[in-house]
Amino acid sequence: MQPDISTLALRSFRYPQDADALAKLDTSFTTERIYRPVYGALSFQLREERVDPPLYKRYPLEVENPAERVVWDYAVIAEEAGETVGFLAAQYTEWNRRVILWHLYVAPSHRRKGVGAKLLEAVEAYARSVRARCLWLETQNINYPAIQFYQRAGFAFCGFDSSLYDQSELEQEEIALFFARPIH
Repeated sequence: MQPDISTLALRSFRYPQDADALAKLDTSFTTERIYRPVYGALSFQLREERVDPPLYKRYPLEVENPAERVVWDYAVIAEEAGETVGFLAAQYTEWNRRVILWHLYVAPSHRRKGVGAKLLEAVEAYARSVRARCLWLETQNINYPAIQFYQRAGFAFCGFDSSLYDQSELEQEEIALFFARPIH
């Protein structure tokens, strides 16, 4: 049974009015599981493994950076009782007709309540309006909760990049994982 999110309101992100509220949105996750990459000569596999202590990571959301906002063709905030509880930003790329999800965050207190699904419904409606053929996103092998969410939402793993991130700036190895979902 889906939780009741009847009081949830989605609206367009407004800059600079929403910058402070968005800066307060908790973009972190904690997980006891990750996907560890295993490489072969011409192969790649993700092996699920437990981590102890649990891994914690917070994503920067630099809404004050104009270069960050310039790529967003679509940005929406989820609010409940005037509180920002979710955010999604996306960009349409005409050459391959896909909508790239740059950000999708839900406050920890509102996760697993349907907020993320509502944000995806909204961006899919946008994608249909621009005649996109798919939604596409990038996340990391360590973001087990996001991977599980995206798979439940119908996204399929479609690739990886083991060199996208500068490993010298990270606490542990991270690789970029790519997921896509066709527009219906």
